[in-house]
Amino acid sequence: MKKLIYGVFAFAAMGLTACGANDQEEVTNETKTEDTKEEVVAETYNLNSEESVLNWEGSWTGGKNDGKTHYGIVSISEGSVTKEGDNYKGSFTVDMNTIEVQDIDEASGKPKLEKHLNSEDFFNTSEYGTVNVTLNEIVDNKASITIDYHGVEMNETFPVEVNTSGDNMSISGEFGVDFEKANMSGMQVNPEKPEDGKVSSMINFELEAELSK
Repeated sequence: MKKLIYGVFAFAAMGLTACGANDQEEVTNETKTEDTKEEVVAETYNLNSEESVLNWEGSWTGGKNDGKTHYGIVSISEGSVTKEGDNYKGSFTVDMNTIEVQDIDEASGKPKLEKHLNSEDFFNTSEYGTVNVTLNEIVDNKASITIDYHGVEMNETFPVEVNTSGDNMSISGEFGVDFEKANMSGMQVNPEKPEDGKVSSMINFELEAELSK
């Protein structure tokens, strides 16, 4: 009888010991899991305006000048991008007063064309000197942006390449923006000569942005 009682106590003691070991192992595993979780930190990169550029290209559609283009650059005056894990958000300001034509020289009409682009017929820079661009997100190497110009919002999504190295970030990509909703008079057909065509409302851009912490 005593042997039976001793046997029961011994079995119970072994069970308690095993349970205690399992509980300790679970606590240890939970601690390890918590320790391996990395804290996501938001990092903000500020635009280096001198090393960044926005190239543009406009074209004529219709008539004998169909397909002819002009191209140049415009400056991005300020901006920043905040990266939090895989999430990107940011904003940029484009200084429309810096529109420069690069495909023709002064003798060919460069100053005249730049003045025209700054006039009320097009970007009306005396009243609308800047364009605000919001970076909503970057998902699967595609950037979603909102452009606010003339009080009109235009949304675009386009492929981008984002590279980060140390404290530096670079963003590059090509995209087109249809300014039809901005209702610029210089992009309308001349009712007296509709056969001549018009300046296309679609302008193509190439972005090269350099940022750093």
